[in-house]
Amino acid sequence: MNTTTSTAYDTTEQITQEVLRRYEQTPDPRLREIMLSLVRHLHAFAKDVRLTSEEWLFAMKALEETGRWCAPGRNEFIIFSDALGLSMLTVTQDYRRPAGATEPTLLGPFLLEGAPRFEMGADISAGAQGTPLHAQGRVLDLQGQPVAHAVIDVWHSDDRGLYDVQDGFEENGAWARGQLTTGADGRWRFWSVMPVDYPIPQDGTAIEMLRATTGRSMRPAHLHFRIVAQGQRPLVTHIFDRQSQVLHDDAVFGVRPSLVADFVRHPAGTAPDGRVMGAAFCTLDYDFVMAPA
Repeated sequence: MNTTTSTAYDTTEQITQEVLRRYEQTPDPRLREIMLSLVRHLHAFAKDVRLTSEEWLFAMKALEETGRWCAPGRNEFIIFSDALGLSMLTVTQDYRRPAGATEPTLLGPFLLEGAPRFEMGADISAGAQGTPLHAQGRVLDLQGQPVAHAVIDVWHSDDRGLYDVQDGFEENGAWARGQLTTGADGRWRFWSVMPVDYPIPQDGTAIEMLRATTGRSMRPAHLHFRIVAQGQRPLVTHIFDRQSQVLHDDAVFGVRPSLVADFVRHPAGTAPDGRVMGAAFCTLDYDFVMAPA
């Protein structure tokens, strides 16, 4: 019986070199580049911190548990990526923003494909609790021309700081979430409720990591937008409330000054669309400028 092997694994460097040798055979050039760099950096990290078997096993179990928290509308791995700054780093280096275009920010873990469709100007709150909000603006290109037929996904929290997917989504369905399509004038508008400052989910694995490290888990009040239009680069961004108490301490590093806007507070009266409001309400005006594809 032949008990010899063609490669020795007696040292950490030999192990790393053999792994690299095998992944160098990856057919796709970009995937090969990514995998070789991943192996180099991952092995270097393990050597640098002198990772123990117990710590490695803890990490593998944490990944397993993180997967259990993932479901449609909630991606716990994205929360980890956000909290480690990886999401914003990737967005910043990948989205080359021309001067004048709206800045992107991270996607977040709560996007749902196939959100309910609404007519422009409709109320998308679907029973969500909070101060009524009328939001409106335009979708423009870099030349200042309206972008017609832009598909806008919007989603946000209620006044408890919860999203629909955190509150019995299977039974209650979507709320404070919807999809709108601009007309020839590029204008968008809808009614909903005011978002509030909120902590990232407190029941998963990401919050355990933050409690053991930075201690920061709050996000400033914001609306999520994803805008897709022919001839334009898809835009994923937030609009933040200037009156948020945690604008300078976002747990996931997503705030950009150009995305901070005035959510104007009003007493009872007439809203921008002519609706007479019997109680206090808020308004937002914001124009999005898309970069060309």
